[in-house]
Amino acid sequence: MRISIDHNGTNIAEFNQLIVSGREALGGYAFNFSLKGSRKASDKPMKVSELSLSLSLSDPVRPFIVAIPLASHIMQFNIYANNTEQQNFEVILTKEQLNALEEYRKEGDLALKIGLKTITEDTEKQWQSYSEDVVVIPKQQWLEALGKTGFRQTLLFEVPLPDVSSEIMSLISKAQSFIEHGHYKDAVMQCRHIIEQIEELRNDKALSSTANKKAQDNQQRKEMTSIERLLSMREQIKNVCQLGAHGGEEFTRSQAKTVLGVTLSLLSEPTVGFSDTFKAKEMTG
Repeated sequence: MRISIDHNGTNIAEFNQLIVSGREALGGYAFNFSLKGSRKASDKPMKVSELSLSLSLSDPVRPFIVAIPLASHIMQFNIYANNTEQQNFEVILTKEQLNALEEYRKEGDLALKIGLKTITEDTEKQWQSYSEDVVVIPKQQWLEALGKTGFRQTLLFEVPLPDVSSEIMSLISKAQSFIEHGHYKDAVMQCRHIIEQIEELRNDKALSSTANKKAQDNQQRKEMTSIERLLSMREQIKNVCQLGAHGGEEFTRSQAKTVLGVTLSLLSEPTVGFSDTFKAKEMTG
């Protein structure tokens, strides 16, 4: 990566590294994009009066942040060069933007096209310049930034989850992590473990199996209650998950997300998932 700042046609600063970090924010997810590089010495006073960063997907090029203003101090140029120059740009992204970025990234690194717009001035004139290049953010660095923003706590879905046990939350976290890293079959297997945990806590595995058998018969299916139908659905999802443990069939990213989404939806439904009533039983038992 090479992004430069020019003044009067002369290169006066250059950045060759982009570091991304994250932190929690109210109503969104805060990211800090740090440009690192160097600035040259100047024989007369000079400063950057305006500096903004733009971000776009690289292939195909699609903008998602038009301009992020400078978050740190304005660059001042003097007779001394600086080989450890760093400028920070902070922005708050929405859940929709992050979901779109994750869908674009798939399980790999995140390639972005970045643009740097600057206005420099000395005692004689102002000068506007623009520089752009493609930068590849390593997957691990991006995932660490995501984790610090709290984005992973949304579990990719807007499902109202109950206050489940730490063991089940660990399985959910593993499933999402496997999806983020491209291990879709392993993510589906975690969903099966989640359902098995619910069956054990509810002690209704036999009811689920019976309901699923009734669903195969046209006459019995007409007489099934809503709870029986949901139990049958839970059993069907468990059967789908079984492909992750047996055979060589693989799952796609969208299939793994679908299985996780249905599993979490069932988990949030008290009649077939995790309820406060049996949480109390678990705590006192």
